[in-house]
Amino acid sequence: MRIGISSACFYPYINTEDTLEIIKETGADICEVFLEAECETTEEYCLSLKEKADKIGIDIYSVHPYSVSFEPFLFDRYERRRLEMERKFRAICRAGEILGAECYVFHGIRKTPDFPNIDNTAKGMDNLCKIAGEYGIKLAWENVAWCMSCSPRFLELVRERMKEDIYFNLDIKQAVRSGYSPESYIDVFKDRIINVHINDASKKSTCLLPGQGDIDLKSIVDRVKILNPDVPFIIEVYSENFTSYKELKISKEYMERLEEGE
Repeated sequence: MRIGISSACFYPYINTEDTLEIIKETGADICEVFLEAECETTEEYCLSLKEKADKIGIDIYSVHPYSVSFEPFLFDRYERRRLEMERKFRAICRAGEILGAECYVFHGIRKTPDFPNIDNTAKGMDNLCKIAGEYGIKLAWENVAWCMSCSPRFLELVRERMKEDIYFNLDIKQAVRSGYSPESYIDVFKDRIINVHINDASKKSTCLLPGQGDIDLKSIVDRVKILNPDVPFIIEVYSENFTSYKELKISKEYMERLEEGE
């Protein structure tokens, strides 16, 4: 089982490029890079980041942008705005290509009281999948509490109408915050699940390091691995969820013991 750590764990205190050494010190050799600013999407920056990752021996599996600034507008009815946001989307795809990433973790449309037009959403997602494919990147749609992707039914309806291949990113804390079980998303994602943001939760907190909460992570891990044995489990929490880097290492080791059946 591949267990990694997201650079997002260190936001906003440590620059993205400086998180790689910390992640490596936990014993992880795979990570997700959260591109926190537009300057981090340039070719110059990404080439430097890739060089650094290769030097210390860490694989950048996925990229995740500061999506709230542009992803909701990728479906905008005002064409000029949509095309402008599409250029930002391409920049992230290009960044992922340079970094050698497998996938782009995507949020998409903000949550609304009613479902957006499903057919139009499916067409928009098809277009984005095609663009990502031009850069050798898979689009991994993430379940997010404040986005339409919080609804398993919405995801299912859109997927049924899509012509292109869409993939998925499961996030445990976002499932908890959405009021759905992680299993309800797995039922929709099936074998298209290619990334997992692994975290834990309790009655007091919706986001904890793996092993610090009440979620039956072993059953989730086992079920995901049946669908996709190669899927990585990326530890993604907030900086306030730990006080020392040692806790990240302990959490990673906890995940390793889950695989061993302990």
